[in-house]
Amino acid sequence: MEEPSGKPLSCAEKEKTEITDLPACDSWNPGSLHLVSKFKNPSSSCSVDVSAVWWERAGVKEPCIITACEDVVSLWKPLDTLQWEKVHTWQFTEVPVLQIVPVPDVYNLICVALGNLEIREIRALLCSSGDESEKQVLLKSGNIKAVLGLTKRRLVSSIGTFCNQQIQIMTFAEDGGSKDEQLLMPPDETILTFAEVQGMQDALLGTTTVNNIVIWNLKTGQLLKKVHIDDSYQASICHRAYSEMGLLFVVLSHPCAKESQAFGSPMFQLLVINPKTAQSVRVLLCCLPQGQAGRFLEGDVKDHIAAAVLTSGTIAIWDLLLGHCTAVLPPVSDQNWSLVKWSGTDSHLLAGQKDGNIFIYRYF
Repeated sequence: MEEPSGKPLSCAEKEKTEITDLPACDSWNPGSLHLVSKFKNPSSSCSVDVSAVWWERAGVKEPCIITACEDVVSLWKPLDTLQWEKVHTWQFTEVPVLQIVPVPDVYNLICVALGNLEIREIRALLCSSGDESEKQVLLKSGNIKAVLGLTKRRLVSSIGTFCNQQIQIMTFAEDGGSKDEQLLMPPDETILTFAEVQGMQDALLGTTTVNNIVIWNLKTGQLLKKVHIDDSYQASICHRAYSEMGLLFVVLSHPCAKESQAFGSPMFQLLVINPKTAQSVRVLLCCLPQGQAGRFLEGDVKDHIAAAVLTSGTIAIWDLLLGHCTAVLPPVSDQNWSLVKWSGTDSHLLAGQKDGNIFIYRYF
């Protein structure tokens, strides 16, 4: 494994940011989103991702925010409800950062995917226990098609295409080190995305390039089922999956979908799958509310709440239980939204702009 070490930040280099230029209350749907704080990541490159993690410092675990730009990843800790301090930075000079890959149940470790248009490397970012200096560890390299952090300190990745792909689960030790690896039986189709199944801890789903959903048994590595879904929407992304009464409920998004007269611009779809019969039926299609325009750019789902950035620069939120849009967040200060993620540490929504502005909203 490759372990190039980063340089620790001195106290003089630590940056504090505070809330400024907050949008007026009427710039969102009242009663749904409340702005908590804002900070600006001062990198010269574009922001590409944001996430929330638990980080332990001096024996105390606290919720922190990770920001990723093309050439730098930063860890921010809260000073109070309105201020954030940058405490760690990892630099990237050769291959740009594409996304953050959160790994549940792991503290003091972040995984990131690097590449240009496609993922070429997965690295773990951590700090040495002695002097708190930043380190990078190369975990995977190659033609990486999909990666996801799983519960129980696991990371699943798919490398290669069709018959040549290798699907592997890596388990981390409690201190963040690599513990062991397990291979899953590959399908004869290229994997696009993975999704863990809530309520069925030994199951894993994947979507493929030919509009199939595949199901694995994580204990045995066996490929259990292949379920074909509607060909109306190609290259679907699986965000969440839930198990209830022997059925699978799967939340998909459709970045390549075109607007139709019947449904408008489709954003999220909820499917019910019977894993025994490999039959599926759509029970919900979330489209843009009247007066909104644009297509799906990127999104995130937590529990029954889905959020998406639209090509118009707006963020929209849907309640999957109610089946309709509950909040719309227009661009702020003439800057379009480019990032949206649900916090993994609380009920907050993280929204970002390409210039490095990060807004933290409470959704209720």
